[in-house]
Amino acid sequence: MKRFRVLALAMAVTLLLGTTSAFACTAVYVGKNVSADGSTILARSEDQGTGAYNKMFLVVDRVENVPGRTIDDVQGFSYPLPATTYKYTMVPDTPGEGDGPYMGACTNEYGLSLTGTVSASPSAEVEKVDPFVEGGLREAVLTGIVAATCKTPKEGVEKLASIIEKYGSEEGNIIMLADQKEAWIFEVYSGHLWAAQKMPADKVAVFGNQFMIGTVDPADTENFMYQKDLFKTADENKWTKLVDGKVHLAATFGEPREDYSNMRTWMGHKLLAPATVGEYKTDTLYPLFYDPAKKVSALEVMDVLRNRYEGTKYDASLPGNEALRVIGVERQSQIHVIQVKDNYPKEISALQWLAFGNAEHSVFLPNFSGITDTYKAYKVDGEDYDPNGAYWKFKRICTLAEQNRSFYGQGVKDYWNFYEENLYNDMKSAEQKMIKLYAEDPAKAEKYVTDLHMQIAEKACKDADHLYDNLLFFVMDRFGRTAEKLGGPFVPEIALRDAATAKGYNIKWTGSKDPIVLTNGSSTYSFTIGSDTCNVTKAGKASEVKLTFAPVEKNGTTYIPLDLAMTL
Repeated sequence: MKRFRVLALAMAVTLLLGTTSAFACTAVYVGKNVSADGSTILARSEDQGTGAYNKMFLVVDRVENVPGRTIDDVQGFSYPLPATTYKYTMVPDTPGEGDGPYMGACTNEYGLSLTGTVSASPSAEVEKVDPFVEGGLREAVLTGIVAATCKTPKEGVEKLASIIEKYGSEEGNIIMLADQKEAWIFEVYSGHLWAAQKMPADKVAVFGNQFMIGTVDPADTENFMYQKDLFKTADENKWTKLVDGKVHLAATFGEPREDYSNMRTWMGHKLLAPATVGEYKTDTLYPLFYDPAKKVSALEVMDVLRNRYEGTKYDASLPGNEALRVIGVERQSQIHVIQVKDNYPKEISALQWLAFGNAEHSVFLPNFSGITDTYKAYKVDGEDYDPNGAYWKFKRICTLAEQNRSFYGQGVKDYWNFYEENLYNDMKSAEQKMIKLYAEDPAKAEKYVTDLHMQIAEKACKDADHLYDNLLFFVMDRFGRTAEKLGGPFVPEIALRDAATAKGYNIKWTGSKDPIVLTNGSSTYSFTIGSDTCNVTKAGKASEVKLTFAPVEKNGTTYIPLDLAMTL
């Protein structure tokens, strides 16, 4: 993510992070041949220097034949746009933050998806010879320029290269781009030096804030592109580092490996291909691409972006590890997982999963890339807390949950995991309907995916409000209690109808004083509002189960304990 331009803020972040860099963001790539559903996956967490950092989700409309427009950055950079620009989605900062738009993750009408950026630094020697250019291209606008003007990943690489060579870059960045045909990674090493690599369809990658392109063959122009003097400049300045007889770009141009970034790169490798990576070593040049142990789903990518080194000696919950820079850091603002699918129509080529707040205790909500508008809560502007805004609705839950991860947070994680898995399954039928509608009339498909986005977002925001109220009451009710009187950890309320539908149960209820009966084949659950017992029959065997709390009715909705829903 971004460098901080305001000195006072930079000093505050330095104090917060100690000696580590103020850079942020972790990226994940999954090639289509090794993903669970054949989609190319681009994913990234956007992390800030402060936890309260409002984000929005917007659609930028296509503009036909209006010359003279520009995309402008706050530090003076201005890029002239063509008369016609393309429709795209973006996840920008609120303008009041004052550091530029930061479009973040974009999908456009021609089937191009991209995410940017993961910030990275060159070695001091590289920056001295080819310093960054003040007033040059920054992360703040680069994704928007590409989404508005390019139709393919390779065209996006060429566009970025031409801008950097003309205007210079103000910072080191890594960008990933994909469509239904191919995917590319683009690295900006200094003011004018860059390289790009075609990403293999049979590999995965996870990396923190460090350059990652490894050994290259300069003659392989099918899979690599680079600034024309890249290798010459390295040789002349004696930077060139060889691995197995080939130039290793990350080692040649990047700063030395450090735990802040390299540990995240290692952890991603350990999660997706544990047998091929050993114990963590700071100086190791972990490979950018490798074979996963098994095919990887979008849900698993979401969990990678939540990871806090669980299951290792670096687990952030263990004493002494509090200062480690984990993947699922509390300073996340928006996290996205973009699935580019070959069987979708090009204009609706991607399914983007977007989470606001911290991935650890938030939820990824799906959006097809053909949407023409976004839900009102995603448009709420401003730097101050506003409970009407989607970012604040989800972030405030994270803030409470992370006060005590085991006592408060686990219930929140369970709730959103249940929610996410159901949405993931729902999208399998939704995508088939979208494809069928598109074949009949593209306008029908656009309306369908836009309406679906509105419905999912509206419901999720309402459910988030209920979960927040539920958790806040639980926290307040236990505040000041002695340990022996705390009782069990937080178990959220979940709407009965949502739970039953997700698990395939039919609901029978004739009145408020009668039992509510859930039936799915030979399995039945019978319980009554206000009573904390439930009669269960499975495979002909009946039993009485004690519930965490009695089902309740609130504002016309019946709620049951989440742990009951998870057993259905």
